[in-house]
Amino acid sequence: VVSLTSALDIVFSNDVAQVGALHRITEQLMSRKQRAEEIIWDTLHDVIYLRTGNGGASSRKSSGVKSGSASISGHRGSSAASVGQSIGSDSKGRRRSGGTHKNFGGNSGSMSNPFFKSTSHYAMEEDYEEDDDDDNDSVSSTGSGASLFSRDDASSIGSSQPSNAVGGSSVGTKTTAGTSTMSYSMNGNNHKRRMMIPFPMIDAELDLEQDERRCLEDSALSGIGVTSSKRQSLATRFNTRPRYADHVMALRILVESLARLKRLDDIERYLKEGMEQEIRKIAQREQARTYARLEKLRGKKSRRSARGSAAHHDLKEFRRHLTGLLSAFGCVMIRLSHLAQIVRHRITSDAKTTTSFPDPTSVLRPVMAKAYHLIQLEIRGFLSACLTVSAANDEVDAAAANKVSSAQGLFSLGIIDASKGDGDGYSNYGSMALSRASTVDLAADKYVMKVLLPMTNVAPEVRHALTFRRSLSRWTDENELLRKELADMTGEDTMSPSYQNDFFPRDANREMFSLEYLDLLIKKHLLPVLQDEAVNGTVQALERPNAFDPVFERNLYARSASSDPQDVDMCIACQSLYNSTAPLFMALHRLPAGGEMYLPLVAVLEHVMLTFISRVKQRVGQLTTNKTALRIMLDSSAGNQEQSFGSIMERRRAFALLLQAYADGDLLEGSAADEVLNKDPNLMPIAPPANDTKPKTGGVGADSEPVISELDLAGGVDREEQNLKYELAHLAPLLEFTKDVKMKNIVVCQDEELMRAATLAHSLLKLSSMLESRLKAKGAGFYKPLTSTRALREAIKSIKTFGVKMAKFCRIDMILQTVIRLSKICKSSTIVAKDAVRLPSCVNDLGEYLGGASDNLREAGGNAVTAYTFSCLEQYIPLFLMETVRVIARGQGIVMKAPLTLNGVEALDRSGSVLYRDLKGATSFDNSFWDDELAAVSFERSASFMAMVELEMDELEAYFRANQDDFSDKDFQLMFEMDGPRRKGDIGRYNMMKRRIKN
Repeated sequence: VVSLTSALDIVFSNDVAQVGALHRITEQLMSRKQRAEEIIWDTLHDVIYLRTGNGGASSRKSSGVKSGSASISGHRGSSAASVGQSIGSDSKGRRRSGGTHKNFGGNSGSMSNPFFKSTSHYAMEEDYEEDDDDDNDSVSSTGSGASLFSRDDASSIGSSQPSNAVGGSSVGTKTTAGTSTMSYSMNGNNHKRRMMIPFPMIDAELDLEQDERRCLEDSALSGIGVTSSKRQSLATRFNTRPRYADHVMALRILVESLARLKRLDDIERYLKEGMEQEIRKIAQREQARTYARLEKLRGKKSRRSARGSAAHHDLKEFRRHLTGLLSAFGCVMIRLSHLAQIVRHRITSDAKTTTSFPDPTSVLRPVMAKAYHLIQLEIRGFLSACLTVSAANDEVDAAAANKVSSAQGLFSLGIIDASKGDGDGYSNYGSMALSRASTVDLAADKYVMKVLLPMTNVAPEVRHALTFRRSLSRWTDENELLRKELADMTGEDTMSPSYQNDFFPRDANREMFSLEYLDLLIKKHLLPVLQDEAVNGTVQALERPNAFDPVFERNLYARSASSDPQDVDMCIACQSLYNSTAPLFMALHRLPAGGEMYLPLVAVLEHVMLTFISRVKQRVGQLTTNKTALRIMLDSSAGNQEQSFGSIMERRRAFALLLQAYADGDLLEGSAADEVLNKDPNLMPIAPPANDTKPKTGGVGADSEPVISELDLAGGVDREEQNLKYELAHLAPLLEFTKDVKMKNIVVCQDEELMRAATLAHSLLKLSSMLESRLKAKGAGFYKPLTSTRALREAIKSIKTFGVKMAKFCRIDMILQTVIRLSKICKSSTIVAKDAVRLPSCVNDLGEYLGGASDNLREAGGNAVTAYTFSCLEQYIPLFLMETVRVIARGQGIVMKAPLTLNGVEALDRSGSVLYRDLKGATSFDNSFWDDELAAVSFERSASFMAMVELEMDELEAYFRANQDDFSDKDFQLMFEMDGPRRKGDIGRYNMMKRRIKN
């Protein structure tokens, strides 16, 4: 071009143009000029439509060099070597002359390409054949649908996050559904992320010949170690046109060449010609790559089929194909934007060229608008075939009509035909022989119906719109930011009517953009169906008579070993609520927050939750009404205690373990992290006023959610003993074993009622934990809760509160069951037996009850609720045995009729051993809250207290001197007063010993 323009300048100069002998030379120069222009136009199309300028992407895998490690990388937007050398070679650079362009934030930092994927190969059509690692593309099969633009998906962060900043910059994004906020960090400073070319880079002096040599792909490949044979094979594919490694430098070279050939005026016309075919070719390349991947995966067993998620796994291929389309189309839009920026800068920097363009800031705007509209049509064609059923059904009916059956006679009745296939018509396409060449020529909608649907055995459904929306929404946001950044860099007026009409025409007959099409389907066809299913499914389950009953799997081997963990399902009502609302919770993360579809969706979820909570209240009332456990749990009048018994129970280590079991470690850590994050280290904490009112529940109560920071996960014997004292302040009336009226007034649950209560507690706790997880958006190693669903989160907390309440109810009822049985020991005739040692029948009864209740509760409510129900019995059973000894020492109970015997004392001692064994066996299952150290201390204290009954007076005095701190003064005084089997009571000796100790 340089030589040709120099020759043309000479030929058309005034002193040479009149020479007739040079006319033949002029004709040859013009023909060569025409050929050069054709090469430039074709090369420009190659660069824009990703056939070159990719940094040698097609050979990175063969050379063993990763994309980002080469000195010239296509996704970095510019060659580090060429740009750095160009800027460094001329420190002054070329400045604008007579231009009106201003430097809008012209930072020389870096460029980023949010549409680029490190595993993508765009250079040649044969790339899909060489892409052996394509199966490892970062598309997650869980969560959001995952695409290059779902950056909050932990599995896709590694490859989708653009690491394309020149000079060691690192790009990071923080996005939410429907919005996008981008920034990149350089040397510790935060700057706005740029997709356009930095001003110093575009304003640097351009040496047309030298820069082109450095930018050619052959030089780039040799620089990263590609063999000469490989370079030759790459060069022979398009041997008539140059191949570049850097699209930015290639665009600058081509624009400069057109400017020197004085053809810059025709750039819009040439780019519009054949644009529709070029966009279709990009889609065809992605179709061929998807077809090759599906062929390679055919016959392989799905890894997720065993876990019942085959349908979600099938949609993975649709998301991967859409990811490839969005990534390729996004790169095309970036290159068109870079071209527009370079052309506008070239026009404004040359006063001669500026006069040919009335508005230099709007050059190539119609080209970009047309390309964007064609891309939208391609994407919409793909989406319409995936979401609408009518067109696919027509194809299935046509295939079935053209199918000729060779069956005759009996087999024509359809007996064999009915057994063929998988039961849906889309699998019939699997028998159609479609070659790779035929799939390339298919339109987007036909490709989905004839290739993707039959090869993945997926039916088109409107529900798939939620899977595709977030990726498409972020791709649309990136394009809007790209256009805005181009306008800021070139001074374009985005509020002008012509700008709005080009990109967003107001024509009523225009085709809807793909995102508008998705939102319309979601709003009119999907959300009403999902809302009806959520409401009706939940209400129908709540109306069932067994909505909250345990779900048993009754078979011959229903019971597992006592040490095995129980995998217990939630009750029918909770399962229905969880399953019916699953699509709505998924839609919360796909739809833009605060939009016209988002708020009604949240309102429907709140309505479903409140309906469910109202039925839960009724169920809780049915199970707890007139029960003594409920009265004790709400009791707050004992002594000076302002807190209820239910609040005191939350100080126990068992309560913390219960919440941890259902939180699975995530909710506890998340709550603790939230508490830390909400505290500003720069603010001084302000103490509440002294006259401020205290909370009614003492901060943590039966009707409020427990505060994670107040839970006791450490435990310890001393702390548990202190908590027992607080609890005994409410349970003191239950220790009066001799008052039959009080014992008879205790109302406990029957076995079935206790199982239903445990089932409800387990179901509500598990449901609340799973619903809270659904409200959190998964990111790169973190979980971020949605901030616009406060009422919904409060409803979930209410469900959790009822679950905690029922778990406490079960624990108190188990304590009452133990009290009722052990209170009968002091009235048993075995205490005064003279002929033999016999265990009281109530002890055996309690042991059998504990074993049977453990199995029943584990089968109905799982291990965690059962462990919490039996928690702290290793403290209460020894306590009740000691209370029985106090009753006997006071001369009450059976000893009023006959004296206590040594056989009776031995029976008490054996009762403690038997109860320890039975309780240990009942709690010997996985994840039990049994505390060996606490049990050993409690039962040893009980045995020592019972042993004092059979001691002689001298032995009792010696024991008092050595262990006077083990029991209270009232207990020792009671022992000195009582008449035992081997001693006569003498309180005077106790008083004398107390005086001696004081002196």
